[in-house]
Amino acid sequence: MNDEKYKKLQEIVSKYDKAVISFSGGVDSTLVAKITYDILHDNAIAITIDSNMISEDEIEDARNMAKEIGIRHRIVKENFLLYGDVIENSNQRCYFCKRHFVRILKRIAMSENADVIFDGTNADDMKEYRPGLKAIREGDIVSPLAEVGLTKDEIRELSKKLGLSNYAKYSNTCLATRIPYGRIITKEKLKRIEIAERILKNLKIRYIRVRDYDDTAIIEAFKKDFSIIMENSDYITNEFNKLDFTYVTYKNGFKY
Repeated sequence: MNDEKYKKLQEIVSKYDKAVISFSGGVDSTLVAKITYDILHDNAIAITIDSNMISEDEIEDARNMAKEIGIRHRIVKENFLLYGDVIENSNQRCYFCKRHFVRILKRIAMSENADVIFDGTNADDMKEYRPGLKAIREGDIVSPLAEVGLTKDEIRELSKKLGLSNYAKYSNTCLATRIPYGRIITKEKLKRIEIAERILKNLKIRYIRVRDYDDTAIIEAFKKDFSIIMENSDYITNEFNKLDFTYVTYKNGFKY
């Protein structure tokens, strides 16, 4: 465990009296929630926004991790499909989406009399193209992991030492990221992506994404799982055809 960075994290959290945490149930936001709860106790509240773009499995993971930590947890339903700047799906979609997230979090923070909003942005995120980071900065959201320079690997290590069960969970993104820029996001597309990914998860493939290219589904998986996919290719194709995918292709690759 990087004791110096861990201490700095605690120092950042300790500066505040009451905190709202943007909480997905992933490795990063779980670590932030854990440290915040350990210091602020009932003055820490984790907020998961159910935007219609997050799978039911991810919502359930967030619920379970909040229970594991013991932190107060609210799931806030908000239909992001009502926002034209999101469903138009430009290359700035993540910025617009995150801006709506920030607006909702600020509203909750005000109602809770919280003096800070934390999120799980880490040091590695700062090196990538992430339009949503602009909205985070504009909204004065505090990103403790990034501030102390914690990388993803260090976050996993620290999470494991703190006993968090999801320390090895793969990085995930919202279902909208499975739809290429420029193609309209619809409820129907999001639902069939979720169903398609669940079909594959039921085959015991843990790390999976299905890209939606209208009539074509592109399955992304680790190379080690390709044998399972090939053994079940007829079944997968038939099930995907029921979801109105005409073609099913495969891609070796997944960001852990």
